Amino acid sequence: MAAGRPGLRAMTRSLLAISVLTIGMMPAFAAAAPNGCTIGGWSIVTEAGGVPVRAGPSPGAPIVGRLPPAVDYEGGLFSGRGPEFSIVEADGGWFRIANVYVQTVKEDDVEEVPLDVTGWIPGRAIYFGLQTYKGFAKPDPASEVVYRFGELSHPRDWLAVTDCLGEWAQIAYGTPQDEKRMWVRGICAAQETSCDGVKGDN
Repeated sequence: MAAGRPGLRAMTRSLLAISVLTIGMMPAFAAAAPNGCTIGGWSIVTEAGGVPVRAGPSPGAPIVGRLPPAVDYEGGLFSGRGPEFSIVEADGGWFRIANVYVQTVKEDDVEEVPLDVTGWIPGRAIYFGLQTYKGFAKPDPASEVVYRFGELSHPRDWLAVTDCLGEWAQIAYGTPQDEKRMWVRGICAAQETSCDGVKGDN
């Protein structure tokens, strides 16, 4: 019987102590992290004040810098030049940007000047080219196709970039009264030309 076996009782107490200690050391569940992204883009905002860059993904977060407004330029695939940047994460329709370069037009040429600012901007200020034919319901090429493009597409009826995940971006398009959304990849962050090696979905 267990009552006559002190070694067994001691071993049982040790196992219980180890279990309690292990449970106490388990990390608590953390809130979901913002989506990590590996894409880039540029700003299309032409207003004189440019785009405020904020310390967090909120219109009430402190302003830590500004992206200057896009400038007129007729060369390349797009009309105008805006600051270019990497997009590294998304949170609630806001995007954290890094590696910012300002496009400066001088004597019919474009010079890129680094801008020392990192922070969050809204998706309505972001633009990029698309080297793809399909938009999907989810960031998964096996999901439903909800939109079809021509090659090197850049539809001007975008409402905003709304999310991103890895090489994928979610775009709101249509009208505010009839907003639709799709996920795309094959994103090209070059304003002056297409991107070699960037492929979306046929």
